[in-house]
Amino acid sequence: MRAMDNDQSGCEVSQPVGECVLSPVQARILEGVAAGFSSGRLSRELYLSSKTIDYHVRVMSDKLQASNRVALVSRAFVLQILRADSWPPRIACETGD
Repeated sequence: MRAMDNDQSGCEVSQPVGECVLSPVQARILEGVAAGFSSGRLSRELYLSSKTIDYHVRVMSDKLQASNRVALVSRAFVLQILRADSWPPRIACETGD
């Protein structure tokens, strides 16, 4: 199920209701991006190539309609994908790990 919402520019944005929009790998990558980790550091910690990290960042940016990493993290907080009550940032929903 999807709900329509308006972003800051007034454009309609569909967002999921009651479901997580990210895969478990994307969730770990988003947590790292939100903590300020580079693609290189994330690739070493998650045992993925930096190109794979960049690919997933691009896919998440497309899903959340974000133009860069900062906008991606901001949208994730606004859509309550990331929890605002913890540091380092953590995903708010279950990803099925």
